Amino acid sequence: MNEKELKIGDIARLTGISEQDVRTLVQTYDSLFTYRTIGPVKLFPERAVRIVRELIELSEKGLTPEDIAEEVRSGGKSVAPEEPAGEIGRVGTPLPPEVAIDFRVMQDTLAMHERRIARLTAELEQERELRREEAGRLGQALEDLREQVERQREQLAIVAEWVDYFDLQMDEATRPALERVLRAFGKTNGPGKSAGRTG
Repeated sequence: MNEKELKIGDIARLTGISEQDVRTLVQTYDSLFTYRTIGPVKLFPERAVRIVRELIELSEKGLTPEDIAEEVRSGGKSVAPEEPAGEIGRVGTPLPPEVAIDFRVMQDTLAMHERRIARLTAELEQERELRREEAGRLGQALEDLREQVERQREQLAIVAEWVDYFDLQMDEATRPALERVLRAFGKTNGPGKSAGRTG
């Protein structure tokens, strides 16, 4: 009375779903399955195929995992052998339980993408912050340059005033002594004119 033991791959082949989906069902409804392990391999009794088929059919009804486990545990759902055979023959048509199982995979994938988006968003914000800081530094450098140019303009204006003053002084120093004296008294006589000439 040796019952044949099945591996995950055998159960997947007999039920028409993927090995990953069988593993997910075993993990989700672990209390419903009995098995022994040889190294990393789990060996299930043949009734595991019936349990998986029941889980598939009950999942089609939209029951919660708790309700499905209770239904299988109570033995309220019996599966005729012909029905799974029909399901196995539907090649290329995904079974609703697979959609339910895939939903969990999709959730994990979505969570992974959300984490990636959050990381990329943080990196983008960090890059934007660096650009803002760089723009601030460039703006400050431009403002400093403007201030330096304005100071140099002011210094050039002062130098120009001093140059004009020294030019004037040099002009005064090079004039003849008599002309400087007359200018000092407010009189300017041109050549050939005398200071005492009246009309």
